[in-house]
Amino acid sequence: MHHLRAKLWLEIDGEPVIGEGRAKLLETIEELGSLNKAAETLGMSYRHAWGIIKHMSEVLGDEIVVSARGGEGGGGTRLSDAGKALLSEFREKCDRIRHLVDE
Repeated sequence: MHHLRAKLWLEIDGEPVIGEGRAKLLETIEELGSLNKAAETLGMSYRHAWGIIKHMSEVLGDEIVVSARGGEGGGGTRLSDAGKALLSEFREKCDRIRHLVDE
């Protein structure tokens, strides 16, 4: 049996912003509440993960994550509203394309 495969990503002005690997990074940050833990879980260095987040924020023109220092409420990193919207848009478009391919 043959299977159609494709790599999908979103671009802004020809610059890639998010693909499957970056989406997984964002999902893992949101799940774990930590960029450091997300990077470790995905087998990448913190520096590499931070570079990806920084690049995405620059291309998007908005912060992808928000970080809080430790303390009584705890610290950590979460997706910003822009980060959540970007991830949601990517997942929705991928789902639509997969649905078309499956038909």
